[in-house]
Amino acid sequence: MTYFNINRCFFIVPSNRCNEEFEKIDKYISILNKSGIDVLIKKVQNPKGRNGYNPFNLVATILYCFSNFKSSLREIEQLCVYDFRVIYLMQQEQPSHNVIKDCINNYILPYQYEIFTMITKTIIDEFNLDISNQYLDGTKIEANANKYKFVWKPTTFHKRLDEKIRELLSNMEYNTLQKELIRSHQFYDIINEFVKNKNIDINTIPIGRGKRLSKEQKQYKLAHQYLLKLLEYEEKEAICGENRKSYFKTDKDATAMVLKEDYYSKLSDDFHAGYNIQVLVSAGIITMYGVFQDRSDHYTFIPMNDLYYKFYGKYPLNECADAGYGIYINYQYMYEHNIDNYVKFQAWEGEASGKNPQLFYTFSDGVLCLNTCIGKEIPFDKTHQRNKDGKLYEFIGCNECNYSYVCKKRLKNKELNFRHIELIPDYELFKEQARINLLSPKGIEIRVNRSIQVEGTFGQLKQNMQYVRIRRSGMEKVKCEIMLMCLGRNIRKFFLY
Repeated sequence: MTYFNINRCFFIVPSNRCNEEFEKIDKYISILNKSGIDVLIKKVQNPKGRNGYNPFNLVATILYCFSNFKSSLREIEQLCVYDFRVIYLMQQEQPSHNVIKDCINNYILPYQYEIFTMITKTIIDEFNLDISNQYLDGTKIEANANKYKFVWKPTTFHKRLDEKIRELLSNMEYNTLQKELIRSHQFYDIINEFVKNKNIDINTIPIGRGKRLSKEQKQYKLAHQYLLKLLEYEEKEAICGENRKSYFKTDKDATAMVLKEDYYSKLSDDFHAGYNIQVLVSAGIITMYGVFQDRSDHYTFIPMNDLYYKFYGKYPLNECADAGYGIYINYQYMYEHNIDNYVKFQAWEGEASGKNPQLFYTFSDGVLCLNTCIGKEIPFDKTHQRNKDGKLYEFIGCNECNYSYVCKKRLKNKELNFRHIELIPDYELFKEQARINLLSPKGIEIRVNRSIQVEGTFGQLKQNMQYVRIRRSGMEKVKCEIMLMCLGRNIRKFFLY
């Protein structure tokens, strides 16, 4: 007698629990209809010139799968065959992973920010969410790149090569008064001019050991070697750009960063390819996202708020962030755009714990130290000016001050009866305003809420959704993937729980 029999025909009838899931999907589809993203999908012409799968169903299915922690093309392809909910969305169509990839690249990637903000705005209006308080934070996520294929920006090697080129040009009796680095096209023109003036036939130069070369031929060969190396350095510097010092061969947009947890060894003491992911969160929903190559958060604040303004038509009313964003230009930006400042400055933790108390106070007549001594503004003679808006102040009477052990504990010469300090008066006023806001009852509530909302959002993405490594390569595709993850998280929070 056989106990295991597979030769049976049967129908799978959805249960009541499936009907509950279908009702959730119907609410989700109604939000997509209200958002108006169909206008963006209609703009895309079918590149193959023939009718394919329904692009509206495909986009809805892809967003739904990302909200269910399924972000790979093969997983989505399998869900279209075996998952009732996805079959319901696709109306029993079964696209392959190549079709899903084309849909992401053709329909979603070109309009990723528009799709994200249109759906997010619809969710905000549907649930009447208050997004006046925006919380900003960032995290680093491992890129899809080989960790041993990194390239450092050859700044030092380029300078050394430039010195060798100048020495060679001097031997070639060619004097250059150019102070900046010699570029490859300039060096190429000089080599061509040298060949013409010396009547060198580059095709007949002997190659190999034991071949005698003239002085001009040796100089040409050395110049040719320098030119190839110069082209290599310029190419690497062009890929790195001005704001970073490394890239990876398998993903040239990825930057070498120290991550909190290494994907390979689960340690955090080595450089790996990564992207800096920034999100703005309010009322439990991600309102904006950004992908950056910066290793720190300092200079991501302004681009994130510019993106928010571009797609929402206004700046945040109140904004809260940790001390990684509390620099002068960010405070100045908030002041110019009427954003209430709830951003910690870099000395906040020291002041809050009492280890590094506030030493200087700005008032209408100048700057006051902890011992109520008014600082005298002096010119920058021997001291180098670090900031263009900075001013140098001198405080006298430090030996008689009861707080000198705190004020001068980091100075090398502690026996001097004065102290020089460079301060930016506007920056001190911005910090004072942030200090007042953060210590107010509303500021305390916002600070507590920031750690819940933003850190909780990253916890959901990394821990619950198991998103610890980016699947795609290249800045635009990585941005699209982050958008799908963030939008999937919003959809899951409001429609699928």
